[in-house]
Amino acid sequence: MAMTFSPIGEEIFYRGMVHGSFKKDLNDTQASNIDSLAFSLTHLAHFGIVYVNGNWEFLIIPSILWVGLMFFTSKLFYLCRKNSGSLLAAIICHSSFNLVMMYIIFYRII
Repeated sequence: MAMTFSPIGEEIFYRGMVHGSFKKDLNDTQASNIDSLAFSLTHLAHFGIVYVNGNWEFLIIPSILWVGLMFFTSKLFYLCRKNSGSLLAAIICHSSFNLVMMYIIFYRII
């Protein structure tokens, strides 16, 4: 899932549809900032909002760090798309990023 479906769907949506929608009225950088913000806020659900002992908790410092890191990761995906002229480069970059993250989480941390 993390290596195929997420990168394909997310890149088509964020770097394709969201970016394309905002690029009609804004420049590329502004459109990229909006799609990157949307991407990073969506990924807040992965880290920062947790369910502990029957209660939802919002972890402010980890959330700020995570959203910031995901914002810049999203900008990297955008640069791959922009420099190649194709969503395929962003999909490959996203998939590679997810592979490294899974490797670190499941084989290096645990």
